[in-house]
Amino acid sequence: MRIVGILLNFILSIIGIIFIGALPVLLSGIGYRELRLKEYWNSINEIFYAIFHPGELTYITIGGQKERDLFPYLWEPILYSLTVLFSAFLLACFLGILLTILTMLFSPRNRNKIKFIFYLFESLPDILIILVSQLAVIYVYKQTGVLFFDIASVDTERAFVMPVLVLAVLPTIQLFRLSILSFENEERKDYVTLAQSIGLGKLFILTVHILRNAIISVFFQSKKTVWLMLSNLYVLELLFNMAGITRFLMSTLQPKMFTIAILSIFIPLFIFYTVGETVLAKKANKGEEI
Repeated sequence: MRIVGILLNFILSIIGIIFIGALPVLLSGIGYRELRLKEYWNSINEIFYAIFHPGELTYITIGGQKERDLFPYLWEPILYSLTVLFSAFLLACFLGILLTILTMLFSPRNRNKIKFIFYLFESLPDILIILVSQLAVIYVYKQTGVLFFDIASVDTERAFVMPVLVLAVLPTIQLFRLSILSFENEERKDYVTLAQSIGLGKLFILTVHILRNAIISVFFQSKKTVWLMLSNLYVLELLFNMAGITRFLMSTLQPKMFTIAILSIFIPLFIFYTVGETVLAKKANKGEEI
């Protein structure tokens, strides 16, 4: 029944994305006080056909110089963007959990001060973080002559480390906020009192017992963090001159191209969260917590 539910959610999501992808065609007639229902339906049919026949799709290069096949060209920006996205997400998860564990070692009073500082940083705009990081790399390069990271992609040279680090900044703070709440909630439970009463150290309790209970809640709530990262990804690709999928997405107004670009982001994320939630749910049901 769970597999059927997952497949049903996946199919309905795909259908929803297709209907939304064709929506501009429907709404384009509002200025003339009519809904272009026939054109909307034709656009939906074109999208369905394009999904099942991707080899026939073509796109116009920038400047309208010539027409090229969409695939395999599109695989490169898809893999580039997804690699940066998932690398930044995993880095943010690691740093968020690490900072949470270190913060939990402090007294509640000092812990509140640390949380307040992180909450202030969460209000920083993503564009400011990107620009400051680029200027910092340029400044260090001018002072030392050493370029630690590429600050922009040029031709075949792709910027990777710097975009990952910058994209992970705000998600790290957001995941820290989510995980610190989960850790503090777990800290008040009876099994922690029991572990303390038998002489277990605070760091041991945090890393062995509280962590594997809190991580489930953090993972399920991290979808909001991924949405934040997706909203920042286009700005990141624009300022770092990255030839990624979101820049391609914003450069085309064709419903079928737009829909395929959205699906290339949605499907990997759906698989990632489905597998993750299934594994964590099985661990929870087996009682693999203390």
